[in-house]
Amino acid sequence: MQQNDNVELFESILKDFDDNGILGDFILIGSWTLRVYSYHFKNDPQIPIVATQDLDLLVTNPPEVSREVDIPELLSKYDLEEEYSFLDRLSKFVSPDFEVEFLYPDKGRGNSEGIIIKAFKIIATPLRYMSFIQDNSKMMDYKQFSLRVPVPVVFVLMKYLLVKKRKAGDVDKIAKDISTAKEFEFFLLENGKQDDFIFYFKKMPKKWQRDLLKILKENESDLVEVFKDIM
Repeated sequence: MQQNDNVELFESILKDFDDNGILGDFILIGSWTLRVYSYHFKNDPQIPIVATQDLDLLVTNPPEVSREVDIPELLSKYDLEEEYSFLDRLSKFVSPDFEVEFLYPDKGRGNSEGIIIKAFKIIATPLRYMSFIQDNSKMMDYKQFSLRVPVPVVFVLMKYLLVKKRKAGDVDKIAKDISTAKEFEFFLLENGKQDDFIFYFKKMPKKWQRDLLKILKENESDLVEVFKDIM
């Protein structure tokens, strides 16, 4: 499947969710969010748009349910079939060229089992740091849609921080995440978002701040200078 086909599929899924009145029940996270930011910032070429086959949607904690919708049935028309792991009770919807996964803010020390969202007939994967995204998201327009996404500077901070969750062997994915974060960070700093970075950095727990600063220093991020007087 070509990238243009993936864009059509992404937008078609958004439309299905919107037509069913549940698009606002989710927060779009991951690399597809960059396409929304690009649209918001008038398609500025400095914003990286990453080619990806993964669509990640965050279910809020507690879940917001505007109405009950059979999401597996909705996705089946795109040949996206549920792939279920009996070991850890996690699932995602996959086809040879695309993948949809639902995530859930894990506020504890880590829950390996999926969270059943009965109203949508899905299982959401618990993941740390997602509560921060949930608490710091906003509505943005993307073409005919209005959807929730992380605040742009929060997207960058989380992109760096989530490197900690990558497996050591995921060298290419880590490098891609860091490159994306640095490019979008540069755009936001060039557009006067230093105070926004500081504001949301201060909202983080101290341990997160320390972990994040370590990652920023290792990757020679300009944010090290921005945050130098905070810690």
